[in-house]
Order: sequence, then C-alpha cells, then structure tokens
Amino acid sequence: MLLNKPERVSTMIAYRKTKAASVVATSFLLAIWHMPLSAMQAMQQPPAQVEVAVAEKRMMAATMVATGTVISLNDSRIATEVEGPLAWIAPVGTTVKSGEVIAKIDDRLLLIAERQAKATLNGLKATLVYREQDVNRYERLAAQDNASKARLEEATASRDLLKEDIANAAAMYDKAVGDLERAQIKAPFPGHVVARIANKGEYQTVGSELVRLVDTSEVEVTMPVPISVTPYLKTGDMVAVDDGQTIRMLPIRTVVPVSDMVSRMVEVRLTAEPEAWVIGAPVKVSLPKNTPVEAVAIPRDAVILKDGQRYIYKVSDAMTATRVNATIQAVVGNWVSLESGIVAGDKIIIRGGERLMPGQSVAIN
Repeated sequence: MLLNKPERVSTMIAYRKTKAASVVATSFLLAIWHMPLSAMQAMQQPPAQVEVAVAEKRMMAATMVATGTVISLNDSRIATEVEGPLAWIAPVGTTVKSGEVIAKIDDRLLLIAERQAKATLNGLKATLVYREQDVNRYERLAAQDNASKARLEEATASRDLLKEDIANAAAMYDKAVGDLERAQIKAPFPGHVVARIANKGEYQTVGSELVRLVDTSEVEVTMPVPISVTPYLKTGDMVAVDDGQTIRMLPIRTVVPVSDMVSRMVEVRLTAEPEAWVIGAPVKVSLPKNTPVEAVAIPRDAVILKDGQRYIYKVSDAMTATRVNATIQAVVGNWVSLESGIVAGDKIIIRGGERLMPGQSVAIN
C-alpha cells in the first residue's frame, strides 16, 4: 500500500523516536552492567544512620613514628635460696598470686639441720641455768669473805660467754627454720610462669634460677627516640599507640634524661592498660617532632582501620558517604590531622562508618 507524503513523514518520525529510545535504554543497561557492585548495593540500601563531627582548625604538631615494645614492670627469674634436689616446679602457663608456691626443694637435710640447731640451743640454755646458779653462789660467798673476787669474776665471765654462745645458737636456729621455709619458693608478685629453667630431680645450689615469672597486671610501653624530639615530649602528654588492630591514646609516664652514647637515643615509657596488651607485642607510637601549627583536625574516632588501610568517611552535599584515605600527619590528644582530603567545616562520620560503602546514602542522627 502506497502512503502519501504526510503519512510517510509521520512514519519516519515515529521510527526515529523509537530507535532513539532503544539506544537510550541500551546505554542505561550497559551503564548498569558496568557499574561496580558496591555502587549498585549502595544505591539499593536505605540511608545509614550515622553520627558526625565537624572538621575544625586546631593547633597540631607533625609527628614521627617510633617503634615500641610492651613490657612488664616485673619480669624476673626466680632463684632458690637453699640447696637440694628440686622436688616440684609449677608448669609453664600457671597463673599464681603473690606468695603462692611455684617450686619446692627437697627438705630432708634441712629438717635435720633444723633439729640439730634446736638441740644445740636447748643444750646451751640448760647450761646457762647452772652457770647462773654458780655466779649467785660465788656472790654470796664473796659477800661473806669466803671466796675470792677472782673466783667470782671467773664465774661471771664464763656465764656471759655462754650467753653469747646462746645468741649465736639462736641465730643458727633461726637460719635453719628460715631455710626450711625457703625450701618452698614463693612468688614475690602475681603473674604467670612463662618458662621452667630447671627440672624436677636436678640438684640446685644457692642462686640457681628455677622459673621465669612475668607480671601481666603492670605493663608499660617502652621505646627509644631521638634526642631531637625530647623537647616536645612532656610527662602526662597523650600519644597515639597503634598495635595493628586498634589505636589507643596512652600517657607519657617518663622521658629518661640520659641518652645512649652510640645511638644518641633516649628511652620513653608510656603507661598502658594490662588488659589490652600482650607482653612483648610490638607497637607504633606517634610522637610530636616539632612545634604545633594550625591544621584542619578531626576526632580520632573517625579514622577507620580495616584490612590494613586507614580511611574516613565524610558526608557530601547529596547526603552520601565519601571515602577519604587517611594519611595521619599529626596527633594531639583525641584529634588527628590528615595530609589532604578534608577542609574545615566538612562533616566527618565518627559513628556508623565501619559498614558503609562509598556512595551510600546516610542520615545524620
């Protein structure tokens, strides 16, 4: 069927509109197909509830990273004070309280020595009774001029020497009793038995090391730092400590004012919470290395550490989460400044950012 000219024009226009719509639809499908899965999921999820803080200008100092180690304030190798075969020793990993027995020395010979010392002391005390009576008798005779003064002085001197012998015997008896008590080696502080240096049945002499005992309730972080940064370190200042999983703020307990003559480093110690650390764990500590300057800062809680990466989320004008890599430039208390990516006035997510995805809609609580 032949169409007249107006009908042909209308048909061509309709065809072109249909073709254009098809091209637009195809382009949209291709865009969806190539869109990252995280972006598609972010578009599909409802707005996430978050808390924010506003980035602000603060006085901040550039920092350096020092490598530190978590140590115990009480880490001792406990030795025996008496001789004898080792009869028992606590297993590795045992948790003990202060005063609890951690090893025992065979006390057979010590019991014999204690009985001998007691017998010697009792014998001398019995002799003293006789000597006292002797002195009293000579005193009466001398008063009646029936005995010489020389004889009285001799009896008195003999009695006094015996008293000194008794004092010495009493000291030996006390030592024997003490040795018997020290055959049970007790923990001088609470902690964990982390190593057995001797084994059951081995003969021990005075001073032989038996166990290594470590107190896990009193810990510190220690690190060497260059002398050049010590002017910026003050007792009580809070510094950031990173153990690879969590960043914590710890106070400086002391800066030892003596350096190593070779390395030119001084020791800095931080007070740490015992529950959060394993003795011997390595940590990285951010320390100020120059005078504070004004910089844009955000709360430390905004920094997310995940899969070995640090980043933050800020809220865009479209109320979506924008991810910013966090390269920390300075840390002061609970505030950190980043090298780039934020300006004063930005809304930084401090709660609820751990499960966000870039581009996800957010709602501020």
